[in-house]
Amino acid sequence: MNALASRLSSPRVQRRLFWIGGIVLATGVVAVIVTTVWTGPKQEPPPPPIARGQVPKQEKTVPLDPAAQKVGEEFIRTAVLRQHLAESYALVAPVLRQNFTLKTWETGNIPVVPYPADVSGPSRVKIEYSYKDSVLFTILLLPKKGDKTKPQLFHLGLHAFGTGAHRHWLVDYWAPFGVPKIPLG
Repeated sequence: MNALASRLSSPRVQRRLFWIGGIVLATGVVAVIVTTVWTGPKQEPPPPPIARGQVPKQEKTVPLDPAAQKVGEEFIRTAVLRQHLAESYALVAPVLRQNFTLKTWETGNIPVVPYPADVSGPSRVKIEYSYKDSVLFTILLLPKKGDKTKPQLFHLGLHAFGTGAHRHWLVDYWAPFGVPKIPLG
């Protein structure tokens, strides 16, 4: 026992034990942090496998409902041009209307990107899709004569609400569309 006590009382052995203890302590702290605080990125569970022969359901394309087109045209004449905003309030879906009241909507500070469109004639329109309950258009709007604003593409989405005689179309999406400019060189 005296040999062990004399060995532990040596300054050299005490320094080594101090450093070993510090390393063990630091390793423990890192292990606790890694296992409790930082767990790394959460991984989503993989999607359920598709059974053999099962194909994801695709919506059936249908001819464009003229009522949807009419609502889209009125939306541009009112909300986009910021004219007769009370009329546009009835044309937008709850998702676009958000928590606006008619009174706040009429101020013109609304979640609809404005554009000084020339609505005196038809605009170029591409139907991206037309399903039973949803339609998406890409529309090229040109500015009014004398306005220096550049022509702009917009996406206009509509969704059908209600059934039977109460079925009606409302605008649920409006946003500028453009390909990002990539600098050359």
